[in-house]
Amino acid sequence: MSAFSFKGFNADAYLALRPAYNRALVQWLLGYHVGKRVCAADIACGPGTFTVNLSPEFDHVLGVDPSLSMIESARNNARTNDIVNVKYKQGFGESLPIATDTVDLLTVMQGAHWFKFADFLSEAQRVLRPGGTLVLVGYGYPEIANWPESMKGRTFARTLATDKRLLRNYWDNGYTLIDELYAPFLDAIQASTGYTDVQHLQFPKTEQATSLHGINVLPESWIDSRTMPLGGFRAYVKTWSAYKSWKDQHPHDADIIDTFFDEQQSALGKSSSEEVKIKWPHFAIVARKRL
Repeated sequence: MSAFSFKGFNADAYLALRPAYNRALVQWLLGYHVGKRVCAADIACGPGTFTVNLSPEFDHVLGVDPSLSMIESARNNARTNDIVNVKYKQGFGESLPIATDTVDLLTVMQGAHWFKFADFLSEAQRVLRPGGTLVLVGYGYPEIANWPESMKGRTFARTLATDKRLLRNYWDNGYTLIDELYAPFLDAIQASTGYTDVQHLQFPKTEQATSLHGINVLPESWIDSRTMPLGGFRAYVKTWSAYKSWKDQHPHDADIIDTFFDEQQSALGKSSSEEVKIKWPHFAIVARKRL
C-alpha cells in the first residue's frame, strides 16, 4: 500500500498539483473501446483527477481508492463542479467493491504499480463485462522542458527521486515498475487467457523503450504540460509518496526537498518565481476482455 493511504497526506494538494489527463486520452480510449458505455470504474482514483473525465461519456462512473482523504477530496470536487453521475467508494484494487460483470471500462491511472497485480488482474477480469476495456496508465519522472541540456532539466527530478542519498530508499517497491513502463504487467496480461487486443503505448519515445518489442508511440500526448513557478514545482514534488514516507521517518530533520531545491537553485542561479515548463513522459497498456 502506498503512503497515500495513510493519515496526514494532503489530498487537496495532490488534486491541485498533479498532472492532468487531457481530451486526447479520452478520445483515444473511446476509439479503442467497443463495448457499452453504461458504467466506467476508475481504480486508485485518488482525488478524482481522471475519474471526472469519464463522466460525459458513461451513464455511471465509480471511483475507488483506499484513502478516505482522497475520497473526500474527490467527492468535494464532484460537488463543486455539479457532477452527479460520479460516485466514490473506499476500496482496494485486489478486492474491488464492484459487482461481477458490471463494468464496461476499467481504468487505473498511475496506480497499478501499488497493487498485488495478479490479484488485481483477477478482480478486473471479474468485474468487467465481456468485451470490456482494461486501461493502465503511468507516468514517469517529470522533466523541465525549457531548461537547456547543460542545466539538466530532464534529470532534475529523477536525481531527487533515485539518488540513494535523497529519496531512492523511500519509494514503495512497486515504483520500479514505472521505469520498466509496466512491462511485467504487459507480460501478465498477455499470458492471461482472459484478454485480447493488448497494446503497449508510450509518449514520447523514451530510452527505456529500446529494449521493449511491440511498444507503440502515441501521435500526441495524453498529459498536458504545465507551466508553473519553480516554487510550484517544488510543491508538486512534495506530493510524491516517497516524500511523505521520508517525512514520517524524519520528522525533525531539515526538509530534504527544500534542501535539494535550495542547493540546486543557488548553483543554477534560479529563483522560486522563475517559470518552468513541466512535461511528464507517460505510457499505457490497454486490453479487451474476451467475449
